[in-house]
Amino acid sequence: MPSTCPRCCSPRSATRTATSGRSDSAASVTDAGTGWTQLALFWALAALGGWTQTLTGFALGLLVMSGATLFHLLPVPATAQIISVLVLLNGAMVLARDHRHMDRRALWPAVAGALPTIALGYWLLQWMTGAAVDWLRLVLGLFIAAAAAQLARRPQPWQARSGRGAFAAAGATGGIMGGLFATSGPPVIWLFYRQPMTLDAVRVTLVSYFVITQAWRLLLSLSGQSMDRITVTALAGALPAIALGTLLARHAPPRVTPLTIRKAALALLFLSGVALVLTAASALLR
Repeated sequence: MPSTCPRCCSPRSATRTATSGRSDSAASVTDAGTGWTQLALFWALAALGGWTQTLTGFALGLLVMSGATLFHLLPVPATAQIISVLVLLNGAMVLARDHRHMDRRALWPAVAGALPTIALGYWLLQWMTGAAVDWLRLVLGLFIAAAAAQLARRPQPWQARSGRGAFAAAGATGGIMGGLFATSGPPVIWLFYRQPMTLDAVRVTLVSYFVITQAWRLLLSLSGQSMDRITVTALAGALPAIALGTLLARHAPPRVTPLTIRKAALALLFLSGVALVLTAASALLR
């Protein structure tokens, strides 16, 4: 007759085992008391990103991704998934009131160029090694910073509007970045802010572009992986944070001129490039 172990099989032992399992699950979220600090910082980044994107039309993905990577708050795949959801919420709030400012002649060619290359970039992310991704991030960061610095010399828009091919090319280039890093904006931002368009048209068209492209990337990511517990926890706090940032920008915007907003947008674009360089260099030097 096989022997039994009453101590191991007793109800009290089972209770201890279940309690230990719950404790381990909680520890996986809080990371022994430090995880909540990281999550709070991530939520603050989400609020800042929502505020900035509502004013300029971009920077949510750039701020959250660069900050989360630089301070090691969350893994890149989890951050990318969360950014996609946050962009959808911010976009819904912005477009519900301001959709009439959308410039469709600029939007649809950019979207058409971006959708296939987002899928390509996401596929590359699954196959590239960590070092290769970091080197690509470094090169892209240098390119973005240089482009923003060049634009800062003449922040006024061009006199003539670009053709559809230019918008499609910007979308295609940004799509690669969007598939890899969930930040498809820099090439499109660079082009849109040079167009003879009103600031409202630039802002709302960029928000519309990000809503469509991030929805597409979210669909791609969810088809290959589900959200784990820490991702769901981070997202649950980030949703009210970005809603708060969006509402603050809408109801209490800073009183500045459109030229000042354009200069601030270029400064953010430059800083996003620097952040990409720093995060890539940090990863390569480890």
